Amino acid sequence: MSKRVEAVFNPQKHSPRRVIGNLWYMVKYTFRYAPGYIWVTLGEAFGRGLWHIFGILYTKYLFDAIEQGVDFTEILVISLLLAGYNGGFELFNKWRLNVYRPRAALELHEGMQSELYRKARSLDQSCYDDPEFYDDFIWAIRESDARVALIMENLSIFINRIFASAVLIVLLVSMDWIVALVLLFSVAMGLVVKFRTNKIRYEQSLELNPLNRKLSYIDRIFYMPDHAKELRQGKIAQRLREQYSETTDEKIKCLNKYAGKIFALSMFTMLFTTAVPYAGVTGYLIVRYLVDPTLSLGSFSASLNATFKLYWTIDEIGTYFTKFNEHSLYVEKFRRFVDYEPQIKGKITNIPPFESLTVQNLRFSYPFTKDQSAENAVLKQMNLEIKKGERIAFVGYNGAGKTTLIKLLMRLYDPTDGAILYNGQDVRELDPEAYRRHIGAVFQDYHVFAATLAENVMGDEVTEQDDEAVWAALRAASFAEKAETMPQGIHSPLTREFDRNGVGLSGGETQKVAIARTFAHPYDLIIMDEPSSALDPISEYLLNQSIMESAKDKTVIFISHRLSTTRMADRIYMFENGRVAECGSHDELMAQNGKYAEMYRTQAKKYQVS
Repeated sequence: MSKRVEAVFNPQKHSPRRVIGNLWYMVKYTFRYAPGYIWVTLGEAFGRGLWHIFGILYTKYLFDAIEQGVDFTEILVISLLLAGYNGGFELFNKWRLNVYRPRAALELHEGMQSELYRKARSLDQSCYDDPEFYDDFIWAIRESDARVALIMENLSIFINRIFASAVLIVLLVSMDWIVALVLLFSVAMGLVVKFRTNKIRYEQSLELNPLNRKLSYIDRIFYMPDHAKELRQGKIAQRLREQYSETTDEKIKCLNKYAGKIFALSMFTMLFTTAVPYAGVTGYLIVRYLVDPTLSLGSFSASLNATFKLYWTIDEIGTYFTKFNEHSLYVEKFRRFVDYEPQIKGKITNIPPFESLTVQNLRFSYPFTKDQSAENAVLKQMNLEIKKGERIAFVGYNGAGKTTLIKLLMRLYDPTDGAILYNGQDVRELDPEAYRRHIGAVFQDYHVFAATLAENVMGDEVTEQDDEAVWAALRAASFAEKAETMPQGIHSPLTREFDRNGVGLSGGETQKVAIARTFAHPYDLIIMDEPSSALDPISEYLLNQSIMESAKDKTVIFISHRLSTTRMADRIYMFENGRVAECGSHDELMAQNGKYAEMYRTQAKKYQVS
């Protein structure tokens, strides 16, 4: 993780200035995607503030008018004017809450999520290996726009309370400065306590976050269709329920750990910043009214009303200070994600067609592996070369480093040491997006999306001009016959996620769709990691023949545990413990009678027996 990002996410350096900066950082998204939201929010804030002030002034006027015998018509007109203002404001607020805000929130959601999706696509693969960063990433995707909307609502109330408090203080000081001073001191005490409470709650949330994530994972397992069959096998469902219970117990312990402190602080807040000021100020005003003949009934009522209103508004200001502090702590997570600068980058975008790929003295350890020593590296001093038009096979037992090398060739990671050269150029100097446009890949963990078959193959919106390219790719992957039987052909929707008539594919069929993607675009280099793992041997043989025929003008790298596939390779690299143990054609390696020959004969014997 970059040092700049680590500096951004440092709760120990949290300050009022940082809080303001974080809030402004999020509010800027509102200016960008829903600017009218700002003005509507300000309108609500000042409109409600005026309503509070008018209420205090009206109380004073009403009691004084009754005491002085003012004409009823005047009282009625003033009352109707206030009622009209109140009614108009409430209509505006109903429109804001029920008509405008949902629309503005949707605009904000669309704009921010689109931006976050673009950011997610640019993340380094290593980000997914960092649990802390991944947690922040998931939070940013799920909550960011809702958090901005909540900040806007809180700002509306906060501005309202500031405006109302300023006017109320002026009014109250003009009537009784002692009451104003007592209230300010009381609320200041409450503010200190609330900041302390908020800090404790945040510490608690940090401890609860991994527990909540684990509980959420188990929840998903029990309702996701992908896991339904496995849950009915063995005792895994029982074990997951046990883990859910154990994690819940841990969560209860965490809640209990902080409960005492939170309860004590809340009691302090209630006794010393709520009960005492309310009782004391009320008693003081009653005594003053009884002994001070200059204090009118209207002034007494207005002072009492203003006292409660002022205490409430200032207390709310303190509450929203703590809310903003909480928002800011979460915005730190959002900024850590948004401000992250990819480490896999390069300046060269004009990349020529593929001619050669050279691996020189390559060593690699995954970024978050504790032991980064050369002895424990996943790949160790690896050297190999691939030229245009060759068929190259990587073979070896599980964990030998084959898939890891594919990830490095794709620039999902960069080498710890050594280099990978594309046409003699270090790939670290190449822009990763431009570089990958020359490479089509099928990974072990392939997926189809809730889109049409054609969109799954092209990876984009499909027009009529793309149909022939889709059919050609499906023929290369031996899936054209299946596509012809589908209800809408290549425009049939896959999965039943959004369409009950969507086509569900078998594992082997899904794999063929993934393979078709590599033939839908003019890639120079095709990489296939276990491209036929979901197929039976005969289907595998037919598919491999089709792939090789369709890729006759391309360079192909494939990984396969079924060594019958490797016989068609020009050169085979046998991996063992992160190194190239043997290299040669099938016949050459069989003649060497080494590890490859031993593995091949073992598999051949199993096929003969079956």
